[in-house]
Amino acid sequence: MQDIDELTLRLERGTDEDETPLAQRLVGLCSKLSGWQWCIHGDTQEFRKRVVKWLVKKQKYVLAKRYALCGKGDLLLRHDATKVVRVKPMGCGARFCPRCSRRAGRKHLSRVASHLSASSHGSIWHMVLTQPGLQKETIQATRVRFENAWKRFYPVLRKAGLQSALATYHVKPSTKYGWHYHCHLVAEFPEGVDEETLYQGLNERWRTVVSKDVSHLDYKDLFMRHVCDAGPALEGMKDNTQLDFWSESQDQVETLLHYVIRDVLQGIESWVACMEREQDCFDFCEFMGAAKRHRTYGKWRLKVKGDDTEAKADAEERALSEATREKNKAKGDIEWSALSTVDSCLRDSRSGSIESSEALKQLIGCTNRSKGVLFRLRKLTTWLAA
Repeated sequence: MQDIDELTLRLERGTDEDETPLAQRLVGLCSKLSGWQWCIHGDTQEFRKRVVKWLVKKQKYVLAKRYALCGKGDLLLRHDATKVVRVKPMGCGARFCPRCSRRAGRKHLSRVASHLSASSHGSIWHMVLTQPGLQKETIQATRVRFENAWKRFYPVLRKAGLQSALATYHVKPSTKYGWHYHCHLVAEFPEGVDEETLYQGLNERWRTVVSKDVSHLDYKDLFMRHVCDAGPALEGMKDNTQLDFWSESQDQVETLLHYVIRDVLQGIESWVACMEREQDCFDFCEFMGAAKRHRTYGKWRLKVKGDDTEAKADAEERALSEATREKNKAKGDIEWSALSTVDSCLRDSRSGSIESSEALKQLIGCTNRSKGVLFRLRKLTTWLAA
């Protein structure tokens, strides 16, 4: 770490011009994957090493170091009163990070959840808008083509009764079809809208706007499914916003909405798994560093008056200094105490620490996708216990 800091300082001062030694050390640091880093990043190590080299090449030395270390400082916190355990991320914040890309959607999730918790809602639908791919098209050109189609399609949605929407854009490479760029949409329509009429009208119009520029391509039908009917406020939705681990509601409608939004706000882990070419990784990072992945429309764009969900979420993400923690504790404001880093907790659990083992059991009891962070944590803790 000292070598990395010294090499960075020399490059920033202009004393050295060769970035190779720094890149080699950072790639080596990225290669030393901890157990917890494997849980949160998955099998994306080759992609992450390429990103580190790209960041050094772009002279973003500090971010390259943070990117290589992302997750190693994550803290395990326990609530002083309830003894509930949660993870406080100490990430890099990069949009092209397998872990931090999931957390980037948190504020959008918090805002939508606040609206659904605060007042009655309309009929909720989940749509996927897909455009045909072009094999030699650049990722930026793919996005421009989709944006042109969306501009022609959005007025159609509004005319059909769209009240609010949360859009998340996904992009992944395909050796056969080029960049696969598509949009997941959680949409709110008025109560009583006819499903067949709505689908037929939107599907036909999406086909028209997508085919306007490239008419010879194969068209994929609009995916659309009804999530729930209009109804009263969904109490408690906004309380489940920790994206790596959370406690699932037992209410059927609310559970369904959680999974839809969770799917929409997924990270890039599965996207980068098939990136075999280094240049694809570089193009992807350049694109992700500038493009917005999430947008909200209608009333969901505005904050719920008097709601502090987003402020609390931002506060939870910030790392507090020891002095600040002591000051807050003296005022009686501290609710969460740090047990250790998650990696330390994993090591202590293997050494027989009951406290660490019980803390991990709480995380494993939370709800998560069948494949993802929790799936890998279960696998790791099973191996540690063997």
